[in-house]
Amino acid sequence: MSLKSHAAVLFSGGTDSTLAAAQMLEEFERVTLLTFDPGFLFFIGNTRVHAKKLQQVFGEDRVEHQIIDIRPFIKEILGRDVSGDLKEYGFNMTSLVCLGCRLSMHAFAIYWCLKNEVPYIADGSIRAQSTIPEQMESVIRRNRRFYSQEYGIHHFSPIYEETESDLRLEELGIADKRKLKRQFILFDTQPTCAFGVPADVYGRLFYGALVGDQREGDSEQYCAEKYPEMVETIERTMQAESLDTSAAVERLKQIRRDDGDLGPTQSEGSPAAFDAALDAGVEGGLRPE
Repeated sequence: MSLKSHAAVLFSGGTDSTLAAAQMLEEFERVTLLTFDPGFLFFIGNTRVHAKKLQQVFGEDRVEHQIIDIRPFIKEILGRDVSGDLKEYGFNMTSLVCLGCRLSMHAFAIYWCLKNEVPYIADGSIRAQSTIPEQMESVIRRNRRFYSQEYGIHHFSPIYEETESDLRLEELGIADKRKLKRQFILFDTQPTCAFGVPADVYGRLFYGALVGDQREGDSEQYCAEKYPEMVETIERTMQAESLDTSAAVERLKQIRRDDGDLGPTQSEGSPAAFDAALDAGVEGGLRPE
């Protein structure tokens, strides 16, 4: 089987994003691990542990790890209207702050993919953590559609149904310690987030269980409000580097066409068909259906 050229992975260094990276390396020649620093993570250097293990197992020529400061994107997307968000969502912002942070990361990832001509990106989202909005299936589908329709990027959540990523990593010879999934607050291989623990606790105990469908509605509305801010921030950043967004998008679509991952244009000058995985399962295969 021939491998596609290059993919990126949103990489926290935890067992889920590490297993997602390992799976992408089965389908791609090279994978760049993108660790984003939003400005409120502790021990971000922990992410190098599993990055180095992936390099040892798959080869340093195939795995690159970048730690990138994305505070300007956090300010423009998560932090653009904090008072308005608090007024609109109240105490539920305890969990939605993580969705805003993740959307800021997605925005920077899109900019990075456009700049580096990488049309494939994955993350380590799993259903077992869908108590927090950014890992809800509906949010992932919405983000996948945004990636593809706006920017021609194919987004994957390749391990969404996985429940024992730590054991899978042990089997692959990547995890040095057993039962990494049981770690809490302080981790050996990933950072600790100042907002992550309260968001997780609030999500598990209150948000969803006690408010019914409100979490779904809040997440849909919040994404709808943030997508235009993401587009604006990406475009402004591209322009600041004299990069043409439209040309970059077409280049990504062409790479996917060449890979057989994106349908051909229906006629000269018409938009390219979007990938079939948009309406497929979240854990859809890497190959087009």
